[in-house]
Amino acid sequence: MITGKDYLREIQKFTTSQYLNSGLRITAGVMVPLLVLVKAGWLSVGIPFLWGALFVSLTDTPGPIHHRRNGMLAAIAVNMIVVFITGFTKEYQLLLVIQIVVAGFLLAMSGIYGARAGAVGSLALVIMLLNLLTTREEQHTFKDSLLIAAGGTWYMMLSLLLYRLRPYRLVEQGLGENLMAIADYVRARASFYKENPNLSDCFNRVMEEQSVVQKTQEQIQEVLFKTRKFVADASPKSRSMMMIYLDALDLFEQTMYAYQDYENLHRTLAHTNLLTGFYGLILELAAGLEHIGISVQTGVPVKKDLDLTVRIDTLRQQVSSQQNHADAADELLSLHALEKTLDNIQNIVNRINKLVLYTRMEVDDEAPAELAQQVSNQAVTQPINLQIFLENLTLSSNTFRHAVRLTAGMIMAYVVAITFALTHTYWVLLTIVTIMKPVYAETRRRSIQRMAGTLVGVLLVLAILYFISANSVLLVIMILSMLIGYSMLRVNYFIFVVFLTIFVVISFHFLNPLTFKTLIVERLVDTIIGGAIGAAASRFVFPVWGHDEIHASMVKMLKANRNYFSSAWSAVKQNNVETPLYEAARKEAVVALTNLSQNFQHMLSEPQQAQESAAIHQFVIANHMLTSHIAALSTDKLLTNHTADADPDKLSEAIVHELEQAEAHIQDHFTGYDQGPSQHLSLTNQTLNQLSMIHALARDIRKITLKL
Repeated sequence: MITGKDYLREIQKFTTSQYLNSGLRITAGVMVPLLVLVKAGWLSVGIPFLWGALFVSLTDTPGPIHHRRNGMLAAIAVNMIVVFITGFTKEYQLLLVIQIVVAGFLLAMSGIYGARAGAVGSLALVIMLLNLLTTREEQHTFKDSLLIAAGGTWYMMLSLLLYRLRPYRLVEQGLGENLMAIADYVRARASFYKENPNLSDCFNRVMEEQSVVQKTQEQIQEVLFKTRKFVADASPKSRSMMMIYLDALDLFEQTMYAYQDYENLHRTLAHTNLLTGFYGLILELAAGLEHIGISVQTGVPVKKDLDLTVRIDTLRQQVSSQQNHADAADELLSLHALEKTLDNIQNIVNRINKLVLYTRMEVDDEAPAELAQQVSNQAVTQPINLQIFLENLTLSSNTFRHAVRLTAGMIMAYVVAITFALTHTYWVLLTIVTIMKPVYAETRRRSIQRMAGTLVGVLLVLAILYFISANSVLLVIMILSMLIGYSMLRVNYFIFVVFLTIFVVISFHFLNPLTFKTLIVERLVDTIIGGAIGAAASRFVFPVWGHDEIHASMVKMLKANRNYFSSAWSAVKQNNVETPLYEAARKEAVVALTNLSQNFQHMLSEPQQAQESAAIHQFVIANHMLTSHIAALSTDKLLTNHTADADPDKLSEAIVHELEQAEAHIQDHFTGYDQGPSQHLSLTNQTLNQLSMIHALARDIRKITLKL
């Protein structure tokens, strides 16, 4: 049940977020010139100006300021060129079809150069369709091109001015979002301790939240380490933000340390109230971290430290008391695991309180030079050159397949629109462009959200227009709809479509009150047609299936975990885990795990799932646990916690061997199990520690791969 306090917290998170900030910037960039044009009576002439501002604003995604500036300049240039060419081809159907094919393919291929370049290409395609297939009363090719460029330039100047006024704002919002994503991940981890949990659902939730954390980390990493101001600036503010990011990386890793055999935990301790206490404690930990995230996002220092001492001490006493009365070996092992979890929670609390000091700028730490440089080197961008384009002209490139698929979808949509004499051909094609994504699962989700959002938006706007006739009130609703819609663009596509539909329909009502109801029906029909064609193209034209990609992701996961374990074991033996090699291996493993989880989720939403879905699910969960236990190596006293018959070095060799064999199974190179180091180990008397847990997981993973 969501309480009033929870609602207030969610409102605070949104109102201080980069998403609302982006929505405000886009709305101001479009509505200010719109109101000026309406006041001056130049609206019909100035529509290209508004298009130019809107479609450049949508490419202004978070990132280093010079990347944002270059992206907007590229968008202005490409939009102007596209509109200029369109002015000469739109009168000739053959040239029009050729332009749809050539421009559609080339602009869709821009995604090979990164997300920002992909956005520039996609939005240039949208503006091409708007000019290619619409007819306005006042059109002039050269003038429209200049107005498109002028609108884009106006928005770029506004965006750069706002950045100069508050240069740290985007970083604060990104850091806060990252901390809140980690808090949500911790909440997902807490669900393992709930009474009678569905462990499979818990793991799925953890994997989803981990993907979100990874996304926010990559975004803020690029902003921090590719912006000269934060790399060169020695001010306390910039240093504190740098340290918050670096400590948040370590904090996230530390939240992965205490993975347990949760099924055994609930089986052996169900008669106690311990797990409920741990559930409440971890939720309180997540709430404290979220509070810090909101404060960082708002740009204010945290006033109070996180103090969980009483709760931790109480639980520690309860665990100790239970140990004194426990006889079963399994129960003692579970209680020992809870002890380690409490130690880890205390360490996390200490690290969180260090973040609190950074928000107050009370700690004047310098970022470790090697670590900062190593993280900086990871924030790379895709260079734009012809060779990369040529290398992707193959069906092995997902971007190439998407470009062909998108072009085919647009041609199908154009043929349908011409055959059935649809009034607004561009609405069908625009639906195709906006919903089709490189992966089938994403296109399917977008298609459903687009059609549902349009229907809900139409119903809401009809109710609004039925009860409200005052133009001043409708204008306010239109502006608010645009603000909410574009604020939700990167958060919830369904809500974005709902409010965009309200904005568009009210706009048509102002432009032509007599025919807007007909336009509503046509928009619904065209959206349904476009959604159906987009789904069909994604399904049958060079589709990219998750179940075809999953095995490659599994091999990458095994290689990453094997490399991560080797680096972690070497670092622990040297008593130094803060090495560039270890950090790089950790990063590689987390990224591989995130990609594997996302690919598996895509696979589950596909019409043709792999026959071994259950085994793959087990594989994903086992690797999730394996990565977490490898992360916990640095906290375990490996070199002293073993018996004579289980040498740690031999055990580490066995772990590597198991992962190599698992990889061989997947790659179909397996010819018979090679009796390597594992057969020489007797684990029956081994003291339970992270190394033996890792070996057991590696062995389980090998067995799972035999089922594939």
